[in-house]
Amino acid sequence: MGRLLFLLVIKHLLYTVSCKQFVVDGDYGNDDNSGLNTQEAFKTIQRCVEELKLGEPGDECQIRSGRYHEVVHVNGLQGTADKPIIIKGYGDERPVWDGTVPIQPSNWDYNFESGICSAVIDNEIFALFLNDDLLTPARWPNALWSDKTIFNNTHWSPCDKSSSYGNIVDFDLANSGIDATGVMAILNIGSWVTYVRPVLDHEMGSQNFTYNHDMGDVPWKPNHNQYYLEAGLSLLDAPEEWVYDNSSKTLYFIPPNGICPDPSSNSLRGRNLDYGLIITDSSWLNIANITFMASNINAYSESKPFTQINEIKLDSLTFKFASASHRMLGSTDEPLFTKLTAMCHSHGVKLYGRVSVVNCTFEGSESLALVHNGIGNLIHNNLFIYNDWTGYWSGFDGQGGGDLHGSGYEEVISQNTFWYNGDTNSIRPGANATVKYNHITGTCAGKIKSDGAAIQVVVDNQKGSIISHNWVHDTPKKGIRFDTPIPVGTTFGTDGYSGYNVVWDTLEMEIKGDNHTIENNLVIDKNSEDRCSLCVVYRFYEDPTIMNNQSTVINNGASQADGGQHSWPYINWPLPGEDVENNYSGKNIRENLMDPDNWDFRPIDGGAFTQGDVIIGPYLPSSQAKNYYWIPGRKIYKTSTPIPTSGAYVPAKRDVVMFLSGYMAEKHLFFIGTDEALVEKATQDDEEFQYILAEEEGNVLNLPELLNDTTYFWRVDVQKGGYLYKGDVWNFTTR
Repeated sequence: MGRLLFLLVIKHLLYTVSCKQFVVDGDYGNDDNSGLNTQEAFKTIQRCVEELKLGEPGDECQIRSGRYHEVVHVNGLQGTADKPIIIKGYGDERPVWDGTVPIQPSNWDYNFESGICSAVIDNEIFALFLNDDLLTPARWPNALWSDKTIFNNTHWSPCDKSSSYGNIVDFDLANSGIDATGVMAILNIGSWVTYVRPVLDHEMGSQNFTYNHDMGDVPWKPNHNQYYLEAGLSLLDAPEEWVYDNSSKTLYFIPPNGICPDPSSNSLRGRNLDYGLIITDSSWLNIANITFMASNINAYSESKPFTQINEIKLDSLTFKFASASHRMLGSTDEPLFTKLTAMCHSHGVKLYGRVSVVNCTFEGSESLALVHNGIGNLIHNNLFIYNDWTGYWSGFDGQGGGDLHGSGYEEVISQNTFWYNGDTNSIRPGANATVKYNHITGTCAGKIKSDGAAIQVVVDNQKGSIISHNWVHDTPKKGIRFDTPIPVGTTFGTDGYSGYNVVWDTLEMEIKGDNHTIENNLVIDKNSEDRCSLCVVYRFYEDPTIMNNQSTVINNGASQADGGQHSWPYINWPLPGEDVENNYSGKNIRENLMDPDNWDFRPIDGGAFTQGDVIIGPYLPSSQAKNYYWIPGRKIYKTSTPIPTSGAYVPAKRDVVMFLSGYMAEKHLFFIGTDEALVEKATQDDEEFQYILAEEEGNVLNLPELLNDTTYFWRVDVQKGGYLYKGDVWNFTTR
C-alpha cells in the first residue's frame, strides 16, 4: 500500500512538472514575456495558443479577467485523455472573449425632432450594444429585444393571400408611410423555413413589394406567410433602434434615454467579428470558464483524410448574443452560430469524433444556439434562453433546424433547460440519440414560424432514439413528435422510444411511424380542443398509409388519447398498436394527480392511475417513492425548481416538498418557518433548521405538521466541496 501511494505521488509530481500553465493578461501583459506567471503574462490569447502548440499535453492557457477582442485559430493541438490541453479563465476570474469594439466618435450629431444620434464611425458593424445589452436594428413593424417582442409574430406583418413567389402584398404596408426599397425583408414564407432577401421595388403608399425569389418551390402557406422589414434608415423611428449606413460609414440610433452616449465611454459597442475561436484538427482540448460576448466558436476538421476534431469539451462557458446576421451590411447570408463539427469525409466514408458541452449558457443568439455533429456527443446541464428570433436557417437538408441541432449519432442530451427560444424546434436530435431529463418551456411561443415541435425527431433519426423523462410545456407547437413527410407512402420512422415524459399546454404529443414504444407518458391540457393530446397516429387524414400497427402503447395517461383524426367524416381513430393496454384517456385526468398545477405529477394512491401493480404515467405514488421525485432541467450552484411552486396554495395535509438539487451537490440543508426574515437568515442553530439530507438520499423533504390558512417559507442550501451555497426563500400557503 505504501509503495502504491509513493508511485501515485511521484506520478502527480511528474505531471505537475511537465505541464506548463501560461497566463494571459490583456491589461498588463506583454507578448514578449515568458507567460509563465502573472508577472510575466502574455497580452493576447493567440500568443498563448502558440506556446500551447509548441508544448506538451496537459499545458494550460489561463486568461485573466478583461475583454479580449481577438480571432484566435487553434490548430493541431493534441492533448490526451489524462492530460487534456486547457484554455480557461484564471482562477475564479471570468474573461470576456469580445466580438465588439467601443463606438467613440469625436462627437454626435443630435436631431431634436427625431431623437436620432448620428456619427461617422471607424468600424463596419452588424450589431450594436448599449451597456452590453442588445439594441434592435430598425424594423417595421416595430419590436425590441429588451421586451422580447421580437420573438412574437404579432410584430411581424401577415402577407395577404394574393401574394405570390417574388411579390408580397400587404395592405398595412401601404399605410405605413415607408419606402421599403433596398431594405431587407425577413420572409417566413416556407412554413418552418425563413428566407432573407432585399426589397427590389416598392413605393411609399404601395401595398406590394418585390424580391428575388430564387429559393425554388418552397412550401408556400398563404394563411401563415408573414414577414418584417429591417436595416433601412426609413425604418428608424423608435428608441433602442439603430441603423448603420455602410456607404457613408455613419451610425444612426435613438438612445433609450434620449441622450447620446459620452463619446469617451465604453458603454456603446459595435460588433465586427463572428467567430472569436476557431478550432481545427485538435483533440482532447477543454475550453472553460469564459464568457463569449457577441462572439462564438467554430470547430471543424480541416485536414484529411481522417477526422482530427475529437474530445473537444466546452465547460461552464457563457455565450451572450453569439450569432448575428450581417443584414445591416446588406448580406443575406445566414448568421454564423456556434458549431462543433466532429466529422469529416474520407474517400466517401464519414468519420466521427466526439464533443461535449457541459454547464454552459446560450443566451440571445440571433440564430440557432448550437449545432453539433459527432458520435456520442454529450450536451449536459446547459441553459438555452431567448435564442433565434428570426428562425433564419434552412438546415443541412433544407428542412429547418432546432435551437439545439444535432446531426451525428448516439448523442446524449440531458438535464438541459430551454426557455422561450424562437425556433419551431427546441431540440432536433441526431440518430440514435438519448434525450432525457430536459425541461422545455415556450418553444416558438411567438409563432414566428409554422409547424414544429419542442422535441422533433425526423424520420431517419427515429430508430434507436430514446426520448424520456422530459417536461415540455407552454408552446403552441407539438410537445414531442416522431415526424414523417406527407404523403407518407413507405417513408416513415420506426423503432423509437418515448416514455416517462410529462407534456402539458402544448398542441399535442404526436407519434408517427411504426414499431415504436410509447409508455408511461402524461399528456394533459392540450391547447387545441378538437384533437388528441396523445396522438399515436393510425392514418394521416386521407393518406392511405397505416401506421403504428406494430407499436407498443401502454400505461399512458392523457386528456385525450387516440389514433388521430380522420378529415372526413370527423372521427378519431382508436389507439393503434400490437400491444395497447392500461392507457387512461379522460378530461378529468387532473383529479388523479397530486397537484399538477404546481408540478406535482405523482398519481394519487388508489386512483385511476394506480390499480394493483399497474402505474399509469411517469411517477410512482408517494407510498412507493418516498425519497425521490425526478425533476428535469439544468442544475445550478444552488437549489431550484421548488415543488410546490413558490407562491402556491396547498392543502394543510400536504406532507412533503421537493426541489431540484444543486449542481454536484454533496448535501442539502432544509429550513422552514412562518417568518420570511427568520427563514432567510437562519443557520443550523435556529429552530427553522430541520435536517441535513445527503444528495444520495433524494430530494423529497418531510414537512412538519402544517396549520390551516398559514404561509410557510422554506429554503434549501447546498453544501459542496467545503462551501455552503445559500438557497432562495420559497413559500406556499395552506388552505
